[in-house]
Amino acid sequence: MKAGTGHRGGESGLSEVVGFVLIIALLMAVFSLYLTYGVPAQGRENEILHMNTVKDQFINYKIGLDALANNNKVGTPVSNSFTLGSEEAYTQGVMAFIPIMKPVSSGGVFSINRRTSAPETLTISSRSLVVDAANATSRTAENLPATVNYTPGHLYVTVSGIQSADLSASKRFGATINTTEWAAYVNLTPVTSLYQWYTNYDGTNDPVVCRAAPRNTNGTPVFLDNKLCLVPMNTYAYNGTDVSLTVKKRGVITMENYPVYRNVRAGTNYTVDLMDPAYGLSSSIVPSEYISIRNDLPLGSITATGNITYNFIETTYQITPIPLGAVDYRSQNNYWISQEYYYQMGGVFLSQIEGNNTYKLPPAITFSMDNSNPSRPITLVTVNAVSITNPYGGSVVGGNSPVQIKTTLDSLYTFPYADGVANTKWIRIGVNTSDDQARAMWKNYFDYTAAVAGLPEETETGISGTESYITIHGSDAADTGDYDIKVVATNATYTALLYGVGG
Repeated sequence: MKAGTGHRGGESGLSEVVGFVLIIALLMAVFSLYLTYGVPAQGRENEILHMNTVKDQFINYKIGLDALANNNKVGTPVSNSFTLGSEEAYTQGVMAFIPIMKPVSSGGVFSINRRTSAPETLTISSRSLVVDAANATSRTAENLPATVNYTPGHLYVTVSGIQSADLSASKRFGATINTTEWAAYVNLTPVTSLYQWYTNYDGTNDPVVCRAAPRNTNGTPVFLDNKLCLVPMNTYAYNGTDVSLTVKKRGVITMENYPVYRNVRAGTNYTVDLMDPAYGLSSSIVPSEYISIRNDLPLGSITATGNITYNFIETTYQITPIPLGAVDYRSQNNYWISQEYYYQMGGVFLSQIEGNNTYKLPPAITFSMDNSNPSRPITLVTVNAVSITNPYGGSVVGGNSPVQIKTTLDSLYTFPYADGVANTKWIRIGVNTSDDQARAMWKNYFDYTAAVAGLPEETETGISGTESYITIHGSDAADTGDYDIKVVATNATYTALLYGVGG
């Protein structure tokens, strides 16, 4: 009996031990499941949220740089912060107080101009009309009346055929040069001065007779000793004729009878350049305007003629390759795929190890069609090249603490394509990069944007060596006819400096 009783007590103690072991095993199973599934899921969510934050920070960075360029704030810096790691940005799980029960924080590497080993560059070449301020125009002048197809270098109005008989106080000549927005009046204006002298009437002492006798009286007679009657006479003296200019903008006179030439002479031609900044019209004479000219006050054989000249030449224009640089963030994710966000050429790009490059915001190269004149469609090409420079050749900061980047707009340059309806026969744009994925992305971007814009079928895209390119021929594939491409190109250069905030 004692032995049986002792056996039952041992069995009771064993069951308690087994129960405790089972509870421990259950807890370990729960912890194992949490470590296996919960912690990675939590870490993955944190890293996805962090990468979305990085994307938003790059978008804000682009907006800040665009604002500097759009407002021409040369010399003005902007500061932006970026978060490298995910740990402090987001809350952890309910058991995060146990170190092994929370996700391992991720980090990243932020760099300036260290994205590729070789510099990435932009190249542009074209057959275009290019402003050549140093030389006289090489394009035949257009006589007025005419439609201005480009911003003129000069708009000349010449007054000729002046004869001696045309120069007197009573002779006037006037011509009007105008569009719907402004008018300029070029006149031959006699210059006269007023003076007074006296004529006398003698032989009577009767004031009534004195006042009545002179037939050319201009004023009240003056009597001297009741014998001499002096009558004031107004007289005009002709001093010469001037070429004068009056300007009216939108019905408001901004300049009136401004003397351009004094004391003109017979047999001499006189030319007024309405593009002279002194007259205030240079910014008002723009492409697509029809400028008329007419002689409003004809006189003798005098005529006013006008012509437009341009300060550009036709040439095969090639821009020196522009180093693009890049502001780059490479994540070091533990639970999600590692990604790379970078800013370059005005766009925000995403690169993944498992996948291709793509753009979250497109680069600053755009194409469109102007079909307002069906007989002459114009291809519009806009390039806003953005160069990121660094005085040290490049900068790198790694870890999981925030970093700050300070960016200053150094210069803003507009390439000298003639401003007008169209200025180019063909253009080739290329992006040179040693990154295979980026090269394919640029090729896809050129293909897609050309198709969406409806560019002519002669447009060609491709990859040559390390360069992705697009060549546009406009509507004239032979490039022998009129200009049918309008190119506007600028280059904004920024200096970017990187600072670690801490950690």
